[in-house]
Amino acid sequence: MREAVGSLVAHHGAVAAGHLEVGQLVMAVPSRAATRVMTLAAPMGLRHPERPLRGRAGLLEDLLRQYRGRGDGRLHVLHGLSGSGKTALALELVHALQARFGSAFGPYAWWIDGRQDALFEGGIRAVARRLGLPGDVVDAEEVVDVLWQRLGQAKCPWLLVVDGVRDPSVLNGPGRLAAGTGWIRPHSCPSGLVLITTYDGTTDIWGSGAALHPVLPLPERDAAQVLFDHAGPNAGSWGGAVRLARRLGGLPLALRMAGSYLAEVIAMPDAFRDADMPAEFDAFVRALDEPVGHGLNPAPVIADTWRLALDMLERRGFPFASAVLELLSSFADAPIPYALVLRAPLMDGEAGFEGINGSAVWRTLRALAALSLIDFCPPETGGPPAAALDGVLASVRVHPLIRDLSGTSRHLPLTVALLGLACSIEQVGKPEEPDAWAAWTLLAPHALRLAEQEGSLEGAPLRVQVAGAEAAELAGRYLQARGLPRQAGAVFESVLGWRKRLLGPTDAETLTAQHNLAGALHDMGQLARAEAGYRNVWRSHCAARGESFPHALTARHELGRVLHDMGHLSEAEEHHSAVLAYRQQSQGSEHGHTLSARHELARVLHDLGRWEEARHNYARVLQARRRNLGDNHPRTLTVLHNLACLAQDEGRLDNALPQLRSVHAARSQILGSTHPQTLSTAFRLGCALRDAGDTLHAHALLQHVHTALSSSLGDAHAHARRAAQALRGFSATPG
Repeated sequence: MREAVGSLVAHHGAVAAGHLEVGQLVMAVPSRAATRVMTLAAPMGLRHPERPLRGRAGLLEDLLRQYRGRGDGRLHVLHGLSGSGKTALALELVHALQARFGSAFGPYAWWIDGRQDALFEGGIRAVARRLGLPGDVVDAEEVVDVLWQRLGQAKCPWLLVVDGVRDPSVLNGPGRLAAGTGWIRPHSCPSGLVLITTYDGTTDIWGSGAALHPVLPLPERDAAQVLFDHAGPNAGSWGGAVRLARRLGGLPLALRMAGSYLAEVIAMPDAFRDADMPAEFDAFVRALDEPVGHGLNPAPVIADTWRLALDMLERRGFPFASAVLELLSSFADAPIPYALVLRAPLMDGEAGFEGINGSAVWRTLRALAALSLIDFCPPETGGPPAAALDGVLASVRVHPLIRDLSGTSRHLPLTVALLGLACSIEQVGKPEEPDAWAAWTLLAPHALRLAEQEGSLEGAPLRVQVAGAEAAELAGRYLQARGLPRQAGAVFESVLGWRKRLLGPTDAETLTAQHNLAGALHDMGQLARAEAGYRNVWRSHCAARGESFPHALTARHELGRVLHDMGHLSEAEEHHSAVLAYRQQSQGSEHGHTLSARHELARVLHDLGRWEEARHNYARVLQARRRNLGDNHPRTLTVLHNLACLAQDEGRLDNALPQLRSVHAARSQILGSTHPQTLSTAFRLGCALRDAGDTLHAHALLQHVHTALSSSLGDAHAHARRAAQALRGFSATPG
């Protein structure tokens, strides 16, 4: 990208056409003799009345409450990542208090720069001077005690802001901040407030006399609005603004910089605009992740604070802080289930982690979170309806811009090893089991990212690459279990190519990847490709390991299912009968694989019109499923669904309707209302309601089925076409 041809100067720096240039006002450190010459005025010029402060109403109200009734006298600490808007919030508080109390409040609002010792101490002594303390007291060491006695006795409202504290030890002065004997301390004035802005939210540092207020990244809606506030209405769609806000992690300063950049590019004459300059939100997102957009990334604006924070943690006795943050940044941009993933025995011995143990991992995570370098995520409330695994699903997240600063490929092999263990079925369960979905929801984004990093792992040991492919494959199985075959198919295709290169085309693990891909193709309705895939896997296993090899039987079972859906019922019956015979002989009649074979044979018999045989086999499977899995397990519900379909096909609507309603309700709760299995039951229920004369509810249900299937699988999918055909059977005004 060519050198910028124009710049926009703002308080946060210069935004140039090809770069976001971050400028910083550097103040000279005054000598002790010069501390009398300084301002205590709030920098209200940094507040922009035409651009409202977004997403901070709750925090502002909490602070204003200190002036309604009796204040609590504690230190109120706004802590968060650099650029999160702590200073902006403090300025908004000053403005609100000026509006409330009028000009009389001005002399009692003091703003002190807390970045350096000399600036801060000079500010404290200046406050003492403003309060009328004699000069000899102001210059004496005991001024701090006299100052806080005077503030505690004040009869009018006052506000003391200490802004930009990088190292809280600066506030210790002659005593200790946490003990309440430092330069800054709790007070007894009912209408006064001490407000401190910092990135350090370590509870022990501030002591019990402080109230900590985390200033978190903005929610997506507020963050997107900030982009529009600065970029104007012509910078793209609302969705594009949300995507850019998400990529910038909702950090207000980064949002302002990106929005101001876009406003400048939009206003720039075409003759001066480079072809690769992003001029709208989505283009900016794309540029951030490409080499051409390196100069656009606002991450450098927080780089100094990031380095200072890590240095401070090392001085405080957290030697693993940098390495842990770098490791976390190598995961995907998603919540990281740290208790599942960060296994100290695997980490110990790796570069940067020598001697680490579980206690050190936990202490380091807490220390990083206290400095806003990572965030502990609240528990998911809208996730899958599954049981949590006794606390192991707690997670942390690295801010996207911190990831940009800390992320390297140095720990990628360790990341693969950690994910390989975390994703193992022994640790979290099969991805097809609903009880494991809460864990897989968190693990899947990180395991899926491994499929995208195949090239970066080329030089890693074979076992590491094999583990990466396995973790990605398990995540693909989770996607398929959740009713997302298109996404799962893309993952399986990637894993298949990866394993062919690593292990060869006939290795058992390579054939497993082909098997899984065929399953996704089957669910997508690409039956011919699915049949070819399953047939190749079956024949390859038979040739290398014999027809009774378990994986050969599984492939033959799935081949029979595809042939069934293709209408080749006789061939499907032949395959399912053979598989059932092998399974019964080798595994017994109660084994899950045997029951699945019997169930699929029953489905074929059902469609062949041999209803009594089908009913008998369904009943045997249902009895075992209920005994082994319970009434609401997805496999039990599948048998109940098919028994209800049998009753419906026999014309026994009185039996079919309540069964279909029951299965539909259970599948909706466990799988979700748009899962393909739920929609299959919904289709059958809609048809049964239509046949029973309830056309109003039937039409609504079938419309939902058609819309959901068309969205997830496409209009051409056989099930979507079936739903469309059913809808055409209604009059223009059903009911």
